[in-house]
Amino acid sequence: MAQRAQVRALAQELLSSFPSLVSTIDLHDRILQTLLDPKPARTNQFEVAARFEGLEEKFTVLNNDELANALRERLDELSPRSNRWTPEILSLLLTLSDHPLEKTKVDALDRLSVRPQSPPLTWSDIIAADPLDNQDGLWDEVDFARDVSDEDTDSIVLASTVSDETSTTSDDADDTAKHLQDHFLPPDEDGLSDVLKAQFWNQTGQGAIDPNGSNVSPTQASIVLTESQLIREVNFVLHGLPSKIFEQQSDGTKAVLPRYQLKHVSPTKVSELSRAWSVIAAELARLREWKSQEQYYPLLQTFQAIIADRLTAVENTLTQIQLQCLASRNGSTASLLCYDDMVQNATRPARQLTSILGDLRQADYPKKPFRILELLYDRVCTSHSIGDTEALNSVIQVFFQCLQTYLKPLKYWMEHGELSEFDQGMFVRDGDPNVSLTEVWSRRHLLSFDDCGQLHAPRFLHLAAKSILNTGKSVHFLRLLGHSWPESDAEEQETAHFDPRRICAEISANPLYSFPESFDRALNEWIAGSYHSSSAMLKQQLEVQYGLSEVLDALEYVYLFRNGALSNEIVSVIAIRLDRGHADWADDFVLTDLLRTVFASTSCVDNESLAVRTSSASICGTSGQQRSMNNLNAIRVGYVLPWPIANIISKDAMTTYQRVFILLLQFQRAKQALERRFPRDLMRRLMEDPAHFSAVGLRHRMLSFVNTVFSYLVDVVLSVASADMRRKMAKSGDVDELIETQHAYIARLNEQCLLSKERTKVMQAITSVLDLVILLTEACTQYGSHFVSRDGDQSMRAVSTTQRPLSRRSQEADVISSDHDENDHVVSLDPLLASSTTHSAAPPDVRLKNIHDTFQQLLGFISVSLRGASKGGDACGVEILTDMLAVGGWP
Repeated sequence: MAQRAQVRALAQELLSSFPSLVSTIDLHDRILQTLLDPKPARTNQFEVAARFEGLEEKFTVLNNDELANALRERLDELSPRSNRWTPEILSLLLTLSDHPLEKTKVDALDRLSVRPQSPPLTWSDIIAADPLDNQDGLWDEVDFARDVSDEDTDSIVLASTVSDETSTTSDDADDTAKHLQDHFLPPDEDGLSDVLKAQFWNQTGQGAIDPNGSNVSPTQASIVLTESQLIREVNFVLHGLPSKIFEQQSDGTKAVLPRYQLKHVSPTKVSELSRAWSVIAAELARLREWKSQEQYYPLLQTFQAIIADRLTAVENTLTQIQLQCLASRNGSTASLLCYDDMVQNATRPARQLTSILGDLRQADYPKKPFRILELLYDRVCTSHSIGDTEALNSVIQVFFQCLQTYLKPLKYWMEHGELSEFDQGMFVRDGDPNVSLTEVWSRRHLLSFDDCGQLHAPRFLHLAAKSILNTGKSVHFLRLLGHSWPESDAEEQETAHFDPRRICAEISANPLYSFPESFDRALNEWIAGSYHSSSAMLKQQLEVQYGLSEVLDALEYVYLFRNGALSNEIVSVIAIRLDRGHADWADDFVLTDLLRTVFASTSCVDNESLAVRTSSASICGTSGQQRSMNNLNAIRVGYVLPWPIANIISKDAMTTYQRVFILLLQFQRAKQALERRFPRDLMRRLMEDPAHFSAVGLRHRMLSFVNTVFSYLVDVVLSVASADMRRKMAKSGDVDELIETQHAYIARLNEQCLLSKERTKVMQAITSVLDLVILLTEACTQYGSHFVSRDGDQSMRAVSTTQRPLSRRSQEADVISSDHDENDHVVSLDPLLASSTTHSAAPPDVRLKNIHDTFQQLLGFISVSLRGASKGGDACGVEILTDMLAVGGWP
């Protein structure tokens, strides 16, 4: 039992290590029972033998006799050595085999053969082959403390390097040693003395001058220097080398030690000159330090190379100055004042960069490498304004060399529309690489800004940054359109490259010219050469290949009711379906077929791009609310734009087009209801009935209000705004200007069509007025239907049948059901239709009075709101609508 418990514990531990294999309790118990079975089932040895024979036969049939023979040899070799576990092992091997015919290589069997191993190497074998005797005195102890004279040195060296086998050549070795001694020169005491005397800084009182006449120690006594010696030490300091006569000061400069003086120059003058030279040496040292730093941006590397060239020129000039001062010509001697003047002139071009480095350290240049261009630009402007020609010529060369490096990636971007991995310092950056084609212009490439919202570019490029960005974006957009850049344009860009020499020649010829103006003019001309060509080509492709003007015409026809006859046909069919109470009046297939049939003869409208979807959440379900104007919000007219055009007309713009379409649809329906559902017979009966006489005047006022607002929307807002938008788009220079024009157009429609958030309450009131039109129409229609049923007047039936009937195709599509989008829920704004059942049960005069009172209240609210908006100067279109309503006699 103890053994069984131990086996069970081991089995449990084994199964717990494979939780994914043992997933069910039944499988776990079955595996555990199999492992704990004291008498497991034995493998059928005959079956195993038959499987191996079948495998051997398979190898032979498949023309692999070599593998079959190898298998038979090993089975025969295993047969006399088999035991009770042999079938189990062979069965396991058969189970583990995986395509043995394809994966087995007979050559691999050679590695399994036992190879004879050589005996290991021992020290006995090594000593037997090479005895460790002391034949050559290898193991003798050496006395390293024994004195060796100079005469015996050569013999010891020769004895240690010459063996017994080469003893016959000992005479030749002696000759070689004597020959080597001939090359050693004897010490020159006089020359060494001259060198020591030349090291004047190590003198200790020889020729020292005691100004006070008192006894001083030799190490503290003053040392007289010559002008040549001082010039040589100053050159050491200017080259960045150490000098014994200069000491470090607290302010970082160096000065000559007081103990070193000149015979004919006062110590004060020497101190002044040494301090001036030490300042120059400190500035050159800062340049050398910055040159040795590692820079990662090409712009900073260019500036670093310029500093290295300036330092090399300074060092070469200082070397020439030192030669001139030290060479005695016609008995002349070196002059410190002349040397100082030459040093000042030679180091001035390099020292002008030192102050720029100081400002650069404060400008956080590692993150903003373009700061070096701003500092150089400011220095050029300052030098030009004060008339410092020498400084201007020196700094302007550095500025244009750095600028050329900075403009190289910009030029590549404008010519190819691509960014390389070495353009981290540019103000153009990659946006979303996975952006859709409809947003590739606005989101694929963007301007780079820092944390403070400043453009990541030099100040003198801020105005031109957008043009540079749009030039590259235009080229990139053209490549997406499959349009390759013409060779002629590339040649024109090459001839219109940025040339700094022209700027230098211009300001040199006329010093009164302003450098910023000359620079900006040349830079803008260079950018304009690429900007106008790429932008004009892209605009041409959008117009010719993708029909931008035709798309704008199609949007006006479909959404803005540009053709009144076609729009009336659409509104008539929708109104009939609503008035008849069709449950599927907003069927997607029917409405899509309606719009495609209406616009089939309009060449600019692509019927395949036109589709209608309805939102079931926006459709009121009750019978009274079913004919509300808010039900029309469920209609979603979609027009698929080509992706290049969709970059100009955004999704927000299409949303505004949709809202204007619904607004015009509501007014058209109200207008048709007031015009077509009041025939002459009905008007005569209403005027004869005192209870319904007020309906005639109310209908007239409502029709006047609807016509006034509808005329304002179509004639004042849409037609004028569309014409103005077309005129501006024709003058646009690039796609950005097209987008800005479209945005301004959409904003104008939102504001003047009262669709903005600030005009929400006014629009709700106008929608309620349109709902009152439906209530008045239904009340008068019911009154006319009463006479039709009583007198059999057939003429009154024309009230509900004067509108255009549905086409056969539309009638067949009435039975088609569709899925509706339930995400665009529009809340109902009309409380009157919610109680339409109670309202219809009231007496006629009460019903008309309620409609009249509500109409008066809504008109008062609309007039006051529009008048307040027009006085506030929010929108000029609102003021026009206010005047139009005032002319009509509205409150």
